[in-house]
Amino acid sequence: MEDRFQGMVIRSMFKDHSVGGSRTMNGRNFHGFLIKLQGETEYFDGESILLLSPGDILFVPQYASYAIREVTPGYSCVVNFDGCAGWEKMQKLSVPAGVDAEAFAEKLYRRWQKEDSIYGVLSQLYGLLDKAAAAARTKEYLSPGERQFLQPVMDYLKENLTDPGLQISALAGKAGVSETYLRRIFKKKYGLSPAGYITRERMRQAKNLLESGEEMTIQQVALQVGYRDALYFSRTFRKHFGVSPTEYYRQYIQNIF
Repeated sequence: MEDRFQGMVIRSMFKDHSVGGSRTMNGRNFHGFLIKLQGETEYFDGESILLLSPGDILFVPQYASYAIREVTPGYSCVVNFDGCAGWEKMQKLSVPAGVDAEAFAEKLYRRWQKEDSIYGVLSQLYGLLDKAAAAARTKEYLSPGERQFLQPVMDYLKENLTDPGLQISALAGKAGVSETYLRRIFKKKYGLSPAGYITRERMRQAKNLLESGEEMTIQQVALQVGYRDALYFSRTFRKHFGVSPTEYYRQYIQNIF
């Protein structure tokens, strides 16, 4: 992990208290690590929706633009830095088991405030990231049996993702397991529940449709991605992107032309 972020130069560190609602970040000045300490926040970069809960770490690359939605009030420790970053997209990690995220962040912040402790800050941060990356590799590993039962589920999802009548029970039935077990495997593999995964993929398809330039009503977009109720679709879209489908379309067209 240290090699991945070789030459890291920390530019700022602060506690970011959530302001509620949704907002957008356009063109980040620096790479950043966000260590979530309290509350829950969703981040969307145009491809992935990542939910940060206490103990989660989010890497955000320089120049990134993304939408932020505060799910519940809280705050994060933000570390902005220059240097080589081995990731080009947002990446989510978790503080390793046994590490008190708030205590760690407070210690990191105090060290940062002492100018002569910069190397101690880097050493401490590198150590946390190494452990978090190792934990992530272990968490994402699926046994051969888990992969075997998950494959027909994903095949079924691929064919039926936009079916408004899609039920989680049908997915569990394809795998021959309980909904509880299916949810555990989805969380392990994707960091989302089956319902959350379906919503993410449908929102991704909706965004692509709006960006296609094809003249469609919001009702038509909703139906194409699996929602009979256009109002519910619009609320879900706003929840994930911070703007309504109509507003997103207008902003996208304005940026192109």
